[in-house]
Amino acid sequence: MLVAASLILVFFFGSILMQTKRELRQFHDRELRLQAKLKQAKEEFIQKEAYLDQLLEDPEFLERVARDRLGYTRPDEILFRFTPE
Repeated sequence: MLVAASLILVFFFGSILMQTKRELRQFHDRELRLQAKLKQAKEEFIQKEAYLDQLLEDPEFLERVARDRLGYTRPDEILFRFTPE
């Protein structure tokens, strides 16, 4: 009787220990994924911050971006747009 009770207790606590170990591994994997996302977000922020600084400090860059992305022209210019075929 005592042996059976001991085996049941060992099985019960062993299963709890295994479940806890599995959960710990899942939390660790999630932490690694979140750290990778955070690193990527920081790198993206640095790139965007540098882009903004260049827009604010370099008038030639600002003009080039306005021309490329927004299609702006100077008053005496004509803009030709070609469709890719």
